Amino acid sequence: MSDLALRRLTLDDEEAFRGLRQEALSAEPLAFTASPEDDRVLDPEFLRARLGDPGESAIFGAFAGALVGFVGIYREPGRKADHKARVFGTYVRPAHRRGGVGDALLSAAIVFARALPRVRQIHLGVTEVAQSALRLYLRHGFVVWGTEPAALRHDGRFVAEHHMVLVLS
Repeated sequence: MSDLALRRLTLDDEEAFRGLRQEALSAEPLAFTASPEDDRVLDPEFLRARLGDPGESAIFGAFAGALVGFVGIYREPGRKADHKARVFGTYVRPAHRRGGVGDALLSAAIVFARALPRVRQIHLGVTEVAQSALRLYLRHGFVVWGTEPAALRHDGRFVAEHHMVLVLS
């Protein structure tokens, strides 16, 4: 991981992120709720708002020359839910897995959430087929608080989604 650079993505990274996000959705269709056809994160207006938000949300990227992984995090909207942050869209290119990239990205997201005033917990969802992602989240202290059966359907296959939380102390 010594040649890896990790940083918050900016508007200048929009094209690289869009390409890698499309790759992720196509390569791992059972790991993401969205599909390339209906992903709101790929909507230019939504993505620019996320990348340009200096405060309540961030997308972190891992670079080994090019962008090879990302993770997003945002504070839940509304006063009754603003004590929660949500991780979304974790992805690392297969050639860069098992080298600490996912750990570094998730650590950056957790540090970001800890810095948000009033945030007490971080939530995420992970499908039952994404076992390496599940192990990553468990290593960082997330616990499963519920499992939704048949949460996703792709090409006639149904998969469950584990709902996880990390309570910040």
